[in-house]
Amino acid sequence: MRLALVAILSIAAGVVAAKPAPAQAPAPFDGAWMSCESWQGSEICEYTLLAQRDDRVCGLQRYFATNAYYEQRFVGTVKENVAHIEKICGDPGSETDTYCAGRAPSGAAKTGWQAIDRTLGLCNGQLFGGRAGFHPCAGASRRSGVPKVDDLGGHGPEPEERAWLASCVAGTE
Repeated sequence: MRLALVAILSIAAGVVAAKPAPAQAPAPFDGAWMSCESWQGSEICEYTLLAQRDDRVCGLQRYFATNAYYEQRFVGTVKENVAHIEKICGDPGSETDTYCAGRAPSGAAKTGWQAIDRTLGLCNGQLFGGRAGFHPCAGASRRSGVPKVDDLGGHGPEPEERAWLASCVAGTE
């Protein structure tokens, strides 16, 4: 009897071990959002690339203004469908005036992180930006959000920036 019980328990343990772990639902802020338009005969593409682990979100963004691209890194906290961005650095422009450490030109006045009070929200698969307290689905027009894409194509960040994103979401920025 004891031998039969051991055999049954061994088989049951093997069946349980053979079952794959349940798939973890993807984090809602993981992914890429991009929009492109033509400007003076050229294709101009802006993107936001995000990585989320638990309630931590890290991102890379590129936008076009004043005849130039501006790129930034940022870190924030997610609650439901809103990410509160707490700090940012990158090319000085409308989002920040502080270069990221290790990426500043010689003699730059500000390097490191700059505090920011900005949010990103998800509504119907689109990414919306706003100030603190906004709700992304309240009065959102489908045309004002940025659509999620499977691939940024040739418009994505350099490998060094992707490496930063991976280390940031792991807790080291």
